[in-house]
Amino acid sequence: MRLISISAFAALALAGCSGQVPDTSATDEATATADSTAAAPDAASDVATPAPEASASASPSPSASASPSATPGANASTPAAKTAGAAKAVATLAPVAAPTKLAAAAVTPPPTFARCAVCHNAEKGAGDKIGPNLYGIYGTKAAAVGSYAFSDALKGAGLTWNEATLDTWISGPMAMVPGTRMSFPGIKDPAKRAEIIAFLKASR
Repeated sequence: MRLISISAFAALALAGCSGQVPDTSATDEATATADSTAAAPDAASDVATPAPEASASASPSPSASASPSATPGANASTPAAKTAGAAKAVATLAPVAAPTKLAAAAVTPPPTFARCAVCHNAEKGAGDKIGPNLYGIYGTKAAAVGSYAFSDALKGAGLTWNEATLDTWISGPMAMVPGTRMSFPGIKDPAKRAEIIAFLKASR
């Protein structure tokens, strides 16, 4: 640009000396061209260059775009998975033990049975005393249980031992069945008789 200005100045000086007006159109065009050329880098520098980050962000990353592929065998809601889970649960169950049959607990006689125990046992398998073993007599016919030698009067009475007949019998055997060999005066207290009857009912 400085060389062009010097040349234009020299041309003006020569023209002044010769008395002619120089044609400065060519010089002006050269100067305009030079100015536009010099301004071109500045104009070009104003153009925004895309930042590397912007171009990089435009393309999706492999990790973000890639979706995991579903594996048929890994889905727990499939019929095969449910069947396998149920089979595993059944296999882990502990075997159920067979129920154990418990022996019947011995029934403790009430204190009022002490008067009866003088002549009678009341345990399963026990022998007879003066009177027959009373275990299991509740609900049976009189003089029909065991090997005891019952009186003919009791055998012919046709009694079945239940709460009503036992209550009458314990209150006075000879009054109930005349001719019986059981010479027992009887228990007059209804509450005590009820305790003995409940014990005989449970002893079977």
